[in-house]
Amino acid sequence: MDLNKVLENIGLTEKESKIYLALLEMKEALPSTIAKKAGVKRPTTYLILEQLVRKGLASQIKKGAYFYFQPVNPHSILEDQYKKYNDLEKALPELLSMHALYSVKPQVSFFEGKEGIIRIMEDTLKTSTELLCWADATLATNTLLRDYYPTYIKTKVARGIWLRGIFSYDKFALKYKKDGEKELREVYLIPKEKFPFKNEINIYDNKVAIVSHQDQIGVIIENKNIADTQRSIFNFAFDYAKILESGMSQL
Repeated sequence: MDLNKVLENIGLTEKESKIYLALLEMKEALPSTIAKKAGVKRPTTYLILEQLVRKGLASQIKKGAYFYFQPVNPHSILEDQYKKYNDLEKALPELLSMHALYSVKPQVSFFEGKEGIIRIMEDTLKTSTELLCWADATLATNTLLRDYYPTYIKTKVARGIWLRGIFSYDKFALKYKKDGEKELREVYLIPKEKFPFKNEINIYDNKVAIVSHQDQIGVIIENKNIADTQRSIFNFAFDYAKILESGMSQL
C-alpha cells in the first residue's frame, strides 16, 4: 500500500507525509536526522515539523540543548478523521438546506462589449431546446454583430437548433423570414412603430438572455421558473403575432 498517498488523501502534503512516515520509523529523532531519512532539505524539515505539531501529528521534547520530535500514534489520525466525518454528518442537513435555498435563486451573469455579447450568443448555441427570440433584426444582426452573425447562423443550422422568433418588421427582418426554412427558423413580423424592440431576448433551456446591442451590454438569467414564465409569455405573443402579421398589408 502506498502510505504516502493514503496520508495525502486525508490532507497531508507530500513532504508532510514523508516526514511523518520517517518519524514513525525512528520513533524519536533530531530534525537533521529526520531530514536525511525523509529525503527533505533541512530548513524545509524544520518548517514541516512545526506544521505537524500544530496539526497534532507530532510532538517535541527537549533533551539538553536539543529538541527531539516524536510522531503521534496513527490511531489519533483515525480518530480525528472520524470526528471530522461526524461533524460533517451533523452539519449536512443545514448545508443541504442552504444549498436548496441557493439553488432556487436566479444565477445572473453580466456581459459587456462586443466580445461579451458574442459570449451570450455562443451560449444560446448550447441549448438542448428550441430558441425563442424577440428582436429588432436590424439592431441584432446588422450593427455590432454584422460580421459574426453569418457564423452564428451556420453553427445553429449545423447543430439543428430550431428558432421561433418575433421580429420588428423591416427589410432585414423580412429577409430572415424568407430564409427561415433553410436556416431553421419560423418568424412572424410585427409593426416596428407599434411594438419597438430595443433589446434582443432569447429564451432557451432554463435561461433568459437579454442583450442591448446599442448599449453593448447583456445578461443571462438562469432560473427554471423565470425561463418557463418567459416561455409562456412568448408563446402567447407568438400566436398573436401570427394573427397580426396576416393583417399587415405590406407583407
